[in-house]
Amino acid sequence: MRLVLVIMVLTLIALSPVLLVDSILALLPSSSIRYNGESINLSGLNNGPWVYALGMSISGFSVEAVATQGKNLVSVFTQFFNSGVWLIICLAIILIISIVASILSRSVSDAVKASVLSLATVSVLGVYFLHKDLKPFLYGLSLRSVVVDDAVATLSLVIITGTVVNIIAVAVLSGVLTHLVLTLKPPPAPSKPTPPQALEKPVETGIGGARRGKIPPLGTPPLCPSCGSKLVWKPEESKYYCEKCQVYPEEVYLSI
Repeated sequence: MRLVLVIMVLTLIALSPVLLVDSILALLPSSSIRYNGESINLSGLNNGPWVYALGMSISGFSVEAVATQGKNLVSVFTQFFNSGVWLIICLAIILIISIVASILSRSVSDAVKASVLSLATVSVLGVYFLHKDLKPFLYGLSLRSVVVDDAVATLSLVIITGTVVNIIAVAVLSGVLTHLVLTLKPPPAPSKPTPPQALEKPVETGIGGARRGKIPPLGTPPLCPSCGSKLVWKPEESKYYCEKCQVYPEEVYLSI
Protein backbone atom coordinates (compact mmCIF):
# COMPACT_ATOMS: atom_id res chain seq x y z
CA MET A 1 0.00 0.00 0.00
CA ARG A 2 2.82 2.42 0.83
CA LEU A 3 4.43 1.79 -2.58
CA VAL A 4 1.15 2.68 -4.31
CA LEU A 5 0.92 5.94 -2.38
CA VAL A 6 4.52 6.84 -3.29
CA ILE A 7 3.80 6.13 -6.98
CA MET A 8 0.73 8.38 -6.85
CA VAL A 9 2.69 11.22 -5.22
CA LEU A 10 5.52 10.98 -7.75
CA THR A 11 3.09 10.84 -10.67
CA LEU A 12 1.37 14.00 -9.44
CA ILE A 13 4.76 15.68 -9.17
CA ALA A 14 5.62 14.63 -12.73
CA LEU A 15 2.27 15.84 -14.05
CA SER A 16 2.21 19.09 -12.09
CA PRO A 17 3.80 21.16 -14.91
CA VAL A 18 0.86 20.14 -17.12
CA LEU A 19 -1.36 22.39 -15.02
CA LEU A 20 1.15 25.21 -15.53
CA VAL A 21 1.90 24.50 -19.19
CA ASP A 22 0.65 27.93 -20.32
CA SER A 23 3.01 29.59 -17.86
CA ILE A 24 5.88 27.39 -19.02
CA LEU A 25 5.20 28.13 -22.67
CA ALA A 26 5.05 31.83 -21.85
CA LEU A 27 8.80 31.59 -21.20
CA LEU A 28 9.35 30.53 -24.80
CA PRO A 29 9.40 32.92 -27.75
CA SER A 30 6.09 31.56 -29.01
CA SER A 31 3.37 29.24 -27.77
CA SER A 32 2.50 27.98 -31.23
CA ILE A 33 4.24 26.26 -34.14
CA ARG A 34 4.05 27.60 -37.68
CA TYR A 35 4.10 24.98 -40.41
CA ASN A 36 3.21 25.54 -44.08
CA GLY A 37 1.32 28.68 -43.22
CA GLU A 38 -0.67 26.92 -40.50
CA SER A 39 -0.51 27.72 -36.78
CA ILE A 40 -0.46 24.79 -34.30
CA ASN A 41 -1.40 26.12 -30.85
CA LEU A 42 0.49 24.50 -27.97
CA SER A 43 -1.09 26.30 -25.04
CA GLY A 44 -4.15 25.23 -23.09
CA LEU A 45 -4.88 22.21 -20.91
CA ASN A 46 -6.12 20.15 -23.87
CA ASN A 47 -2.65 20.19 -25.40
CA GLY A 48 -0.86 20.20 -22.04
CA PRO A 49 -0.29 16.47 -21.47
CA TRP A 50 1.19 15.60 -24.85
CA VAL A 51 3.12 18.87 -25.00
CA TYR A 52 4.70 18.15 -21.64
CA ALA A 53 5.51 14.51 -22.48
CA LEU A 54 7.14 15.59 -25.74
CA GLY A 55 9.10 18.28 -23.89
CA MET A 56 10.30 15.64 -21.41
CA SER A 57 11.53 13.54 -24.37
CA ILE A 58 14.33 15.79 -25.53
CA SER A 59 16.74 12.88 -25.15
CA GLY A 60 14.72 10.94 -27.74
CA PHE A 61 14.72 13.59 -30.46
CA SER A 62 17.31 11.70 -32.48
CA VAL A 63 14.53 9.24 -33.39
CA GLU A 64 13.07 11.86 -35.73
CA ALA A 65 15.46 10.47 -38.36
CA VAL A 66 13.10 7.50 -38.85
CA ALA A 67 10.37 9.80 -40.21
CA THR A 68 9.77 9.71 -43.94
CA GLN A 69 6.71 11.58 -45.22
CA GLY A 70 6.27 13.66 -42.06
CA LYS A 71 9.95 14.39 -41.46
CA ASN A 72 9.60 18.16 -41.91
CA LEU A 73 6.63 18.34 -39.54
CA VAL A 74 8.46 16.29 -36.88
CA SER A 75 11.53 18.55 -37.23
CA VAL A 76 9.36 21.60 -36.54
CA PHE A 77 8.15 20.08 -33.26
CA THR A 78 11.57 18.89 -32.10
CA GLN A 79 13.19 22.22 -32.91
CA PHE A 80 10.51 24.01 -30.90
CA PHE A 81 11.01 21.86 -27.78
CA ASN A 82 14.76 21.43 -28.07
CA SER A 83 15.48 24.45 -25.89
CA GLY A 84 17.19 25.15 -22.62
CA VAL A 85 13.84 25.78 -20.91
CA TRP A 86 12.50 22.30 -21.60
CA LEU A 87 15.84 20.70 -20.76
CA ILE A 88 15.82 22.42 -17.36
CA ILE A 89 12.22 21.33 -16.77
CA CYS A 90 13.10 17.73 -17.62
CA LEU A 91 16.16 17.64 -15.37
CA ALA A 92 14.29 19.35 -12.51
CA ILE A 93 11.44 16.84 -12.61
CA ILE A 94 13.86 13.89 -12.62
CA LEU A 95 15.76 15.37 -9.68
CA ILE A 96 12.61 16.18 -7.66
CA ILE A 97 11.12 12.72 -8.27
CA SER A 98 14.37 11.06 -7.17
CA ILE A 99 14.61 13.14 -3.99
CA VAL A 100 10.98 12.60 -2.99
CA ALA A 101 11.24 8.87 -3.75
CA SER A 102 14.34 8.56 -1.58
CA ILE A 103 12.54 10.27 1.32
CA LEU A 104 9.22 8.40 1.11
CA SER A 105 10.47 4.92 0.23
CA ARG A 106 11.52 2.28 2.73
CA SER A 107 13.94 0.52 0.40
CA VAL A 108 15.99 1.13 -2.74
CA SER A 109 13.80 -1.21 -4.79
CA ASP A 110 10.61 0.64 -3.79
CA ALA A 111 12.15 3.99 -4.71
CA VAL A 112 13.25 2.74 -8.13
CA LYS A 113 9.86 1.13 -8.84
CA ALA A 114 7.93 4.25 -7.84
CA SER A 115 10.15 6.57 -9.90
CA VAL A 116 10.03 4.39 -13.00
CA LEU A 117 6.26 3.84 -12.86
CA SER A 118 5.57 7.54 -12.37
CA LEU A 119 7.53 8.53 -15.49
CA ALA A 120 6.02 5.64 -17.43
CA THR A 121 2.56 6.95 -16.54
CA VAL A 122 3.47 10.37 -17.89
CA SER A 123 4.72 8.76 -21.10
CA VAL A 124 1.51 6.77 -21.57
CA LEU A 125 -0.62 9.87 -21.03
CA GLY A 126 1.56 11.83 -23.45
CA VAL A 127 1.16 9.29 -26.24
CA TYR A 128 -2.58 9.01 -25.53
CA PHE A 129 -3.23 12.74 -25.77
CA LEU A 130 -0.90 13.00 -28.74
CA HIS A 131 -3.30 10.78 -30.68
CA LYS A 132 -6.44 12.15 -29.02
CA ASP A 133 -5.80 15.89 -29.41
CA LEU A 134 -2.97 16.64 -31.82
CA LYS A 135 -3.72 14.05 -34.50
CA PRO A 136 -7.34 15.21 -35.09
CA PHE A 137 -6.15 18.82 -35.12
CA LEU A 138 -3.51 18.07 -37.76
CA TYR A 139 -6.09 16.24 -39.87
CA GLY A 140 -8.07 19.50 -39.91
CA LEU A 141 -5.17 21.33 -41.55
CA SER A 142 -4.31 21.32 -45.20
CA LEU A 143 -1.90 18.41 -44.78
CA ARG A 144 -1.89 15.04 -46.41
CA SER A 145 -3.07 12.24 -44.13
CA VAL A 146 0.08 10.22 -44.83
CA VAL A 147 2.18 13.13 -43.54
CA VAL A 148 0.09 13.41 -40.37
CA ASP A 149 0.17 9.67 -39.68
CA ASP A 150 3.92 9.45 -40.18
CA ALA A 151 4.57 12.54 -38.02
CA VAL A 152 2.33 11.35 -35.15
CA ALA A 153 3.87 7.86 -35.20
CA THR A 154 7.38 9.35 -35.11
CA LEU A 155 6.49 11.75 -32.29
CA SER A 156 5.06 8.81 -30.32
CA LEU A 157 8.35 6.97 -30.79
CA VAL A 158 10.22 10.10 -29.68
CA ILE A 159 8.20 10.19 -26.44
CA ILE A 160 8.78 6.50 -25.75
CA THR A 161 12.51 6.67 -26.48
CA GLY A 162 12.99 9.81 -24.40
CA THR A 163 11.04 8.22 -21.54
CA VAL A 164 13.31 5.18 -21.58
CA VAL A 165 16.34 7.45 -21.18
CA ASN A 166 14.61 9.39 -18.41
CA ILE A 167 13.63 6.16 -16.66
CA ILE A 168 17.25 4.97 -16.65
CA ALA A 169 18.37 8.32 -15.22
CA VAL A 170 15.70 8.49 -12.52
CA ALA A 171 16.19 4.83 -11.56
CA VAL A 172 19.91 5.31 -11.01
CA LEU A 173 19.52 8.65 -9.24
CA SER A 174 16.66 7.57 -6.95
CA GLY A 175 18.45 4.33 -6.12
CA VAL A 176 21.65 6.13 -5.15
CA LEU A 177 19.84 8.80 -3.13
CA THR A 178 17.69 6.24 -1.32
CA HIS A 179 20.78 4.20 -0.46
CA LEU A 180 22.42 7.32 0.99
CA VAL A 181 19.30 8.24 2.97
CA LEU A 182 18.97 4.76 4.43
CA THR A 183 22.69 4.66 5.22
CA LEU A 184 22.71 8.02 6.99
CA LYS A 185 19.46 7.38 8.85
CA PRO A 186 20.22 6.49 12.49
CA PRO A 187 19.46 2.86 13.31
CA PRO A 188 16.46 2.21 15.57
CA ALA A 189 17.23 1.91 19.26
CA PRO A 190 17.65 -1.74 20.24
CA SER A 191 14.89 -3.09 22.41
CA LYS A 192 15.80 -4.04 25.94
CA PRO A 193 16.15 -7.82 26.14
CA THR A 194 13.82 -9.60 28.51
CA PRO A 195 15.64 -11.48 31.28
CA PRO A 196 15.38 -15.25 30.87
CA GLN A 197 13.88 -15.47 34.34
CA ALA A 198 10.92 -13.39 33.23
CA LEU A 199 10.19 -15.78 30.37
CA GLU A 200 10.04 -18.80 32.63
CA LYS A 201 6.83 -19.41 34.49
CA PRO A 202 7.30 -20.88 37.95
CA VAL A 203 5.95 -24.37 38.27
CA GLU A 204 4.24 -25.00 41.56
CA THR A 205 4.29 -28.42 43.08
CA GLY A 206 2.19 -30.09 45.69
CA ILE A 207 -1.51 -29.85 46.26
CA GLY A 208 -1.57 -26.01 46.02
CA GLY A 209 -0.04 -26.10 42.53
CA ALA A 210 -2.32 -28.91 41.50
CA ARG A 211 -5.38 -26.97 42.56
CA ARG A 212 -4.35 -23.70 40.92
CA GLY A 213 -2.84 -25.25 37.77
CA LYS A 214 -5.52 -27.92 37.28
CA ILE A 215 -2.72 -30.43 36.83
CA PRO A 216 -2.75 -33.93 38.34
CA PRO A 217 -0.22 -33.87 41.18
CA LEU A 218 0.83 -37.47 40.53
CA GLY A 219 2.21 -38.85 37.31
CA THR A 220 0.64 -42.25 37.96
CA PRO A 221 -2.98 -42.28 39.11
CA PRO A 222 -3.31 -43.78 42.61
CA LEU A 223 -5.61 -46.71 43.43
CA CYS A 224 -8.88 -46.51 45.28
CA PRO A 225 -8.35 -47.73 48.87
CA SER A 226 -11.80 -49.37 48.76
CA CYS A 227 -12.05 -51.18 45.41
CA GLY A 228 -8.48 -50.95 44.10
CA SER A 229 -9.41 -49.34 40.75
CA LYS A 230 -7.46 -46.43 39.29
CA LEU A 231 -8.65 -43.03 40.36
CA VAL A 232 -9.47 -40.26 37.86
CA TRP A 233 -8.28 -36.67 38.34
CA LYS A 234 -11.11 -34.14 38.35
CA PRO A 235 -9.68 -30.68 37.45
CA GLU A 236 -12.84 -28.85 38.44
CA GLU A 237 -12.62 -30.34 41.97
CA SER A 238 -8.84 -30.68 42.04
CA LYS A 239 -9.35 -34.16 43.55
CA TYR A 240 -9.00 -37.79 42.55
CA TYR A 241 -12.32 -39.56 41.97
CA CYS A 242 -13.30 -43.23 41.98
CA GLU A 243 -15.78 -43.84 39.21
CA LYS A 244 -16.68 -47.27 40.57
CA CYS A 245 -17.29 -46.20 44.16
CA GLN A 246 -18.38 -42.72 43.04
CA VAL A 247 -16.52 -41.08 45.91
CA TYR A 248 -13.51 -38.82 46.44
CA PRO A 249 -11.23 -40.89 48.71
CA GLU A 250 -10.18 -38.46 51.41
CA GLU A 251 -7.23 -40.61 52.52
CA VAL A 252 -5.77 -40.40 49.02
CA TYR A 253 -6.36 -36.65 48.87
CA LEU A 254 -4.71 -36.08 52.26
CA SER A 255 -1.72 -38.29 51.49
CA ILE A 256 -0.63 -36.26 48.46
